[in-house]
Amino acid sequence: MSASKRALLWAAVAVPFLYYGTLLVSAAFFPGYNHVTQYASELGSSQAAYPAIFNVGTILGGVAIVAASFGVFHAAVAVGARRMLALVAAVGLLLFGIGMIFAGMFPMPDPRHGGFGLGMAVHVVPFVLAFALWKRPGLRPLATFLLANGIVMLGLFAIMMGVGSLVTRSNVGLFQRAYSLTVFPWVGITGYALLRRLRQPR
Repeated sequence: MSASKRALLWAAVAVPFLYYGTLLVSAAFFPGYNHVTQYASELGSSQAAYPAIFNVGTILGGVAIVAASFGVFHAAVAVGARRMLALVAAVGLLLFGIGMIFAGMFPMPDPRHGGFGLGMAVHVVPFVLAFALWKRPGLRPLATFLLANGIVMLGLFAIMMGVGSLVTRSNVGLFQRAYSLTVFPWVGITGYALLRRLRQPR
């Protein structure tokens, strides 16, 4: 796998840092913002003093995810995963990245902020990657992590959608942050794990 393709995996590693860095910096410039009670996207709305911080950061995060989708595809194939499974995972990541770019380009409450639901593809990717990497030498721990992460992600997404009536206006931000921990960090962890595996002799 070429150096340029490996560099795409570093984009994956950067994803959680871009997301949480954007979240923290933009919140610091939003007087009175509350991570427990407010949605992350409010940082990019007209209510924010400097919405461009969040929106530009979100776009950059989306671009990183798009780049990561190509890196994960090439890396998965390089370690012996089936090309079709790698392709499905890559397309899921690509759609997620495009959804993030839409979110940054069209701040809430613009209906395009949701990216026409493209980002929902992220819920499939950990399961597909887990299946693709399960029998690859040295990658069973990553596959196990991805499977567990995917299950928790789906559970938290269901809660965010109203299952159990646990989410209220007084805690929506807290639940969204918990959900985000299943959405972004695994991308960086996967990128790093694949980089390490590619450095090892096959």
